[in-house]
Amino acid sequence: MTTPDNIMFRVEETSDLPIWAQLRNRVAYLIRMGVFKAGDQLPSVRSLAADAQINYNTVTKAYRDLELSGLIVSIRGRGMFVQKGVSIDDEEEGAIDALLESCIDQYRAKGMNYGEIRDRLVSMVDKLERKALEAEEERQSYGTI
Repeated sequence: MTTPDNIMFRVEETSDLPIWAQLRNRVAYLIRMGVFKAGDQLPSVRSLAADAQINYNTVTKAYRDLELSGLIVSIRGRGMFVQKGVSIDDEEEGAIDALLESCIDQYRAKGMNYGEIRDRLVSMVDKLERKALEAEEERQSYGTI
């Protein structure tokens, strides 16, 4: 299943997080960002597993965790839906932003200006993205699912 950015989920082979947790975090993020709105149906377990080339049980585990956290609800025979009336708490995202601000402050303390810091961050993100894409290509070349 695709989203406006054309990829709902891609396994990050270099991540320390289990695949089910990566998926759970991605779906929660897409809900917080409004890609999936209250009442929207999520991709079926089978279609998401096929599209992401991951095990059916991995998707089931991620969806179950999202359901337990109150973000989504299962409607028997119809599928998984974004919970209506759910209020998305930005506390976790705020904590992550605070970490990033702390890193920026540390760069500033070392004498870097904001432009240099931005270039450094973009370079780091590009490097991590390249590593993830290389790992994905390697995974696909071996045909592992």
